[in-house]
Amino acid sequence: MSNLAKKAKWLFIRVTLLLAATVIVLFLRGNSGIEPLADSQVELIKTINGTTYVVTSDGRLFSVDDRNRKWYYMDKVYHPEEMAKAYQHDGGVTYRIGEGSEKRIATRREFSESFERLSLGVNGLRELVGEVRGWGALTLQSPKAREVADYVKLRNQILKGGQTFLDASVAPDDQHVHSGDRALLCVSPAKPSGMVTCKASISSPLVYFTYGDDFWYQAYYYAEDSLPFTLMDLECEWIKQHAGIRLCITEEGHLEAELKSLDKPRFRQSSDGAVVFPMGQWVKVQTHIHLSNDNEGHVRIWQDDKLIVDASGVTLPIRSAIYSSLEIGISAHSYGSKQAKLWVDDILVSDRPF
Repeated sequence: MSNLAKKAKWLFIRVTLLLAATVIVLFLRGNSGIEPLADSQVELIKTINGTTYVVTSDGRLFSVDDRNRKWYYMDKVYHPEEMAKAYQHDGGVTYRIGEGSEKRIATRREFSESFERLSLGVNGLRELVGEVRGWGALTLQSPKAREVADYVKLRNQILKGGQTFLDASVAPDDQHVHSGDRALLCVSPAKPSGMVTCKASISSPLVYFTYGDDFWYQAYYYAEDSLPFTLMDLECEWIKQHAGIRLCITEEGHLEAELKSLDKPRFRQSSDGAVVFPMGQWVKVQTHIHLSNDNEGHVRIWQDDKLIVDASGVTLPIRSAIYSSLEIGISAHSYGSKQAKLWVDDILVSDRPF
């Protein structure tokens, strides 16, 4: 080996060792732990699989070492400061403030949607989305739009009129209607290997539900080809991965609810006499959710007026969180080899019984 080659080899080794030492130092500095903060700075304490986690009031997530009681930083999972900026309270009305603007729109705790007076197809979708009817976005995650950047770009192109659907779609349709002459048809392809889920849904950013509130929801669903995993999500946009509570269907075809956060508690039907969600017919789904970050929370679900779930548990991931987004349609299609086709009609939302 030439002297030049030897020098290059040793230089490479020295640089590698220096980089390794730097990584170790940075790791140790970043994971030296902190002393526990005051209770007034703690938003949530939760033990999952033997490990205790703490979320602070500014949204930081820590794990707790039971040996030295120190807290170790993991991530920023909650943005309460951004959430506060998104709302304005004026004269007893809560307004949603447009991002990057002073435009404000009153939030809605009671509304209905039957998808009438809309064109069919993609043109009807463009008519549906907007301030008048309160729908703000659609999500079309699919094999042809796998990543967030892909389906956000597709959504913008569709709503601006320069693009139609690819392999997933959400649009007014008249093939199956519960009442009137329109329903919303959501089509999601089956999830291929390498993807967690596919989606075909629409959401409203104008709902506003908080700790202690009661959320009532009713809609009619008609499914073909394959049952989707989720039918409705009530979410907080400022918690990582939009944590919230959702109506979902198990692989066995049983309607239930799940808190998409923490250890993902589920509100299930009893194993004896569980009711299957039928396909090829209209199904009335109604739920009442009392919002709480402890066991004062409660979920009741009716399928075709039969009470199938009546259970207590955590229904709000963080006490101060605002459920700000209502997503309906196929918010996840996670199993099965067939596409899922889901019609939704006659939606009702309220903070009191219908």
